[in-house]
Amino acid sequence: MKTEVLSPFGLLCACFVWVAVSCGEEYNRIIDEPEPGNDPDIPAEVLKINDFVYGYTRDYYLWSPTVDWKNVYPEKEADAFKFFESLKYGDDKWSMLTDDLGELEGEFAGNVTSFGYTLIFGQYSDSEELFAIVLYVYPGTPADRAGLKRGDFILGLNGGYITRENRMELYEASTLFLMRGIWTDEGLAPDPELILMNAEQVYENPILKDTVIVKDSKRIGYLSYADYTQASEGELQRVFSGFKSKGVTDVVLDLRYNGGGYVRTMSVLVSILAPESDVRSKNVYLRQIWNPQLAAYFEKEGEDLTERFTDTLAVNMNLDHLYVLTSEYSASASESTIVGLRPYLNLTQIGDTTHGKYCAGGLFQAMVQNNRGEWVEDNSISNWGMYLMIYRLANVRGDDSFLGGLAPDIRADEDYFPLHQWGDERDPLLGRAIEAITGVPYVETRRSEHASPAYTLRKDLNIRRAKDGKLISEIK
Repeated sequence: MKTEVLSPFGLLCACFVWVAVSCGEEYNRIIDEPEPGNDPDIPAEVLKINDFVYGYTRDYYLWSPTVDWKNVYPEKEADAFKFFESLKYGDDKWSMLTDDLGELEGEFAGNVTSFGYTLIFGQYSDSEELFAIVLYVYPGTPADRAGLKRGDFILGLNGGYITRENRMELYEASTLFLMRGIWTDEGLAPDPELILMNAEQVYENPILKDTVIVKDSKRIGYLSYADYTQASEGELQRVFSGFKSKGVTDVVLDLRYNGGGYVRTMSVLVSILAPESDVRSKNVYLRQIWNPQLAAYFEKEGEDLTERFTDTLAVNMNLDHLYVLTSEYSASASESTIVGLRPYLNLTQIGDTTHGKYCAGGLFQAMVQNNRGEWVEDNSISNWGMYLMIYRLANVRGDDSFLGGLAPDIRADEDYFPLHQWGDERDPLLGRAIEAITGVPYVETRRSEHASPAYTLRKDLNIRRAKDGKLISEIK
């Protein structure tokens, strides 16, 4: 099995779109196919996939105008992945071709075979050995049941050290024996009691923590949210219903590790947070900017290429100020949430500059053309598909590109040694948010009394996953 996963850790742009357009009857191909001239040595399956990649990329790809289509020959390329890569725009780090569409759909939806944690790697300064730090654990997963928590150090793997070569096992193995680090008088030492975990098919619930923090007259609702999955929409409404019943006056939305997800789910969240009058009026908060050919087609058909606030009035917080925690791993739907809400309320972004994914992707199942030029399913390639960037986003002020990421209003750096638990006021990002809300200065707490080992974070070794940095949109 070969799946091209090209988007970096935590960065799948905020929106993912399931494309359900009938290309044959409702939308005719804009430009004719090139002449066949097929290479007889190329398998028929590859030729079908190349034709699918050619046709859909030419029609739907956001950067289609940048491709010299007169010199593209799908019938001459024996490697479908290589052909797909040859068509990609230079700044596109997110589009991908896969030969396991079902697995990709499950990952985007949060239904995966997993241990249920997300890690970051470090390396000791005097050694080639690596260690892992647990960034977060999804509730109810094998890692959660094993007692792993945010900030834990993992020092050993299956009876040996963690290395560049075996680190992938921490995500891909079916069974793991882990050695956790514990503190002694001499510092960080191996815990003699190993942790055994078996990977399971799980739903990775993205609501990592919700709580109310009381500070004088302020009641602060804090939510740590990891993925915009459609299955979480009901939970989001439950969380904010609880915030309303507890008299929450201010909201801190923690998106520091949120790589994005579905546009529909983003609409639910922004509609909960936005001023009630704008939600009641169903105002536009984002506009879709397609490639010129499709923009002209949709304009002719009278399509509404906007995202509007949806009816969440029962749990709407009617905020006039929102505090959002971000990092370099905040991407796509997370960034679009910030961009879309800024014209409607005061928004204070705290933490680090975000990833910079400003476009939405469509998920396309591989098809073939019949004799009438219609795209139809073909069982021989039905497991193939593309996640393809199809439009960029602009808010009602016209802000339409944040390729370099969104810079914070208040800079606050994650302190990996130690990482504080979700909702802990000693956390630098949350602490700065509480300071902005209450006016009481945040006092940085002293680090652990134990001497920290000399190490370097190796973010370049992070595992890349398809779910990171997604913005998924649905086309009617």
